[in-house]
Amino acid sequence: MTATTTTEPSPWRIAVPSTVTLTGIWCGLLSIAWAPYRPYDACLALIGAALCDMIDGRVARLVGARSKFGAELDSLADIVSFGLAPAWLAYHWSLAPVTDRGFDPWLWMAFAFVAGGAIRLARFGAKLEGGGATDEFEGMPIPVAAMLIVTLVMASHEVDLPQLREPMVMGTALGMCSVLMVSRLPLPSYKRFPSRTAQIVFYGLIAGGLLMLFLRRPGGTVLLGFIGIYLGRGVIRWIVRSLGGAR
Repeated sequence: MTATTTTEPSPWRIAVPSTVTLTGIWCGLLSIAWAPYRPYDACLALIGAALCDMIDGRVARLVGARSKFGAELDSLADIVSFGLAPAWLAYHWSLAPVTDRGFDPWLWMAFAFVAGGAIRLARFGAKLEGGGATDEFEGMPIPVAAMLIVTLVMASHEVDLPQLREPMVMGTALGMCSVLMVSRLPLPSYKRFPSRTAQIVFYGLIAGGLLMLFLRRPGGTVLLGFIGIYLGRGVIRWIVRSLGGAR
């Protein structure tokens, strides 16, 4: 009897989805570079990173190149594009202009966001290695947290809401995201869908928001509302489960 061996994909196959992942890192770097001077463009760069994050795994499955290397690279890309970059954007856009002291409390809020994202990614990676199910996320995914910050910035520009730039608003958003990322809040996975219809509706809403961005309409505001619905649905499900378990 011969032992069964798992054949690793060839380096050339792995390079295909890895290129998509690296493109996402490049988008994150662009956002960091643009954040102090072109915040709206920095937001668009992070949306580009989110699109890369959505398709790199699908590209890997399409070409038969799923690998441990790809998973690790994807996790590292996430901490750059969805941890450091949005925290840097939020700090420069809202928090840094009001800070002229040696001790910077707002910088600590940005750090909390990055730290929460790092913990969330580490926990998610450990769960995958342990063979945990991914039908439902445990805690707020770091790309969703990043898009919440991004769409707040975009909504302020699109619908003329300067109040969203107030340090208390952005600081609260960063703190809320950091807590939700390390929480046990159950959220629906956008990588697996209960039905084909749900998948079509999900991607249709995203495509609609992106089309509005392309047409110079308030697409960021639409995406912000979509994120709010997604989080609200998760909170309602958690409350219902908690009440059901208490009976």
